[in-house]
Amino acid sequence: MRYGEQILKEFDVERDLEVWENKQEREYMIKIILPEFCCLCPRSGYPDFATIYLEYIPNKLVVELKAIKLYINSFMNRNISHEDSINEIYTVLEKKLEPKYMKITGDFNPRGNVHTVIEVSSQSFLKSVEKPRKEEQAYEFKDRGDNKRAGARRINERERDRSRDDKRGNSRSFSSDRPSRGFKSDDKPKRAPKDGFRKISFEGDKKPRIVKKDK
Repeated sequence: MRYGEQILKEFDVERDLEVWENKQEREYMIKIILPEFCCLCPRSGYPDFATIYLEYIPNKLVVELKAIKLYINSFMNRNISHEDSINEIYTVLEKKLEPKYMKITGDFNPRGNVHTVIEVSSQSFLKSVEKPRKEEQAYEFKDRGDNKRAGARRINERERDRSRDDKRGNSRSFSSDRPSRGFKSDDKPKRAPKDGFRKISFEGDKKPRIVKKDK
């Protein structure tokens, strides 16, 4: 057995997963990518490959990088499911480091037309999903109320515009029905006299003369 195989076979989490003191007082995020994770399917024994994304805000301890690499590689010959492997890694690191925040994502290579991503976080997913949902509902109710008020305002404005147009239309109709200057509505059209009608003639005489109508 080669020395690498021997190290992975004999790897002990309590003894070999080395942690260091965090000397920084400020909060900061550590992100580690482990692209060569491998384990064996507990049913078929076929290998499953994944990329592990680890990010955490340290408290008093940080994990040593070579130690985390060996720990991840120790899964190579273990028969374990996607879900159990990622949850086990999270549990071990959380117990060792006691971080302020930690999130582990296992992005497994597709196998059998199935692509699996396992994500474990120190924040409750239900609470993180529930809170935005409540906020969305509050905004939704607020939007509904605003829409109702806006709709009522639009209806009132249309009614006012309609009544204003009606008044303007009536005033226009009254003005159009109003008789023109020099003509009274109660005046009746005058008929020509039976014996003739006025015909203005300026031939030799400036005064109008009556022309008899032929009977």
